[in-house]
Amino acid sequence: MRPIAHIRTDLPQKFGIPRNSFLAPHLRGTIVFEPEFALASAVEGLQSFSHLWLIWQFENGTPGGTAADIAADTAVSERGATATNARWRPTVRPPRLGGSERVGVFATRSPFRPNPIGLTCVRLEGVELTDEGPLIRVLGADLRDGTPIYDIKPYIPFADCHPDACGGWIEESPWHELEVDFSPELRARVAPEKVDGLLEILRQDPRRAGSKHEPERVYHLAYAGLDVSFTVDGDVLRVVAVEEL
Repeated sequence: MRPIAHIRTDLPQKFGIPRNSFLAPHLRGTIVFEPEFALASAVEGLQSFSHLWLIWQFENGTPGGTAADIAADTAVSERGATATNARWRPTVRPPRLGGSERVGVFATRSPFRPNPIGLTCVRLEGVELTDEGPLIRVLGADLRDGTPIYDIKPYIPFADCHPDACGGWIEESPWHELEVDFSPELRARVAPEKVDGLLEILRQDPRRAGSKHEPERVYHLAYAGLDVSFTVDGDVLRVVAVEEL
C-alpha cells in the first residue's frame, strides 16, 4: 500500500495530539492528495456527507517538532526505549486508566500495535478544488502534521452509528479535564481561529499519563507555529508564555 494523501495539522509532534478524535472538535486539518490521486472526480459527491473515516499510518519512529519539551516522543515505555526502537506489546497502559493499569492492546487504541494503522472519524468542513487538486478540510482530527492517509471513506449514520453500543472499561474511567488559566494578553498571541483548538488540547492534559506532580516544571507544546509554555499544578494548567517557533 502507499499513501493517497497527507494531512496538515497544527501539531508537528506527538506531544499534545488528542488521544481520540473529537476531544478537540475545533482542531483543523487539511488533507492534501498525492499527485496521482489529486483528481476532482475522485471526491465528487463527498460534500454531501458530514463526517469521514480516515485510515492512516502511525509514525512512531519520527519525533518531529521543534518545541523544547518532546519527552512524550522519547519516553515511550517504562524501560526508557526511544521512539525509533519501540515495539508493540500484548498489553499496554492506557492514559484513560492513568497509565497505571494494563489491558490488552486490542482492547485499546494505543499507537504501538503490530501494524501501525490508525482509524479516525472526522467532521467534513468542506472540499476546496484548486489547480493542484482537491483539498479536504476537516475538524476534530487526532493526527499529527504530515501523517500519511491510506484511504478516505464516508461515515454512513445508519450503518456506522450504534446507539446501544457499550464502551467497555472506558465507561468506568470518566474523562477528566483540567482548568486552563490563559491570560488575555497571552491568548492574543494566538490567531483567533486557532484559540478554541488550543484550549481543547490543553484541557485534556497533554502530559504523559501518570506524570509526576511537578508544579514548577515548564512544558512546551508546539502548536500552529507557536511554542506554548505551561505549568500544571493539580487540576490547573497555567499558560506562562507563547512564543513563535
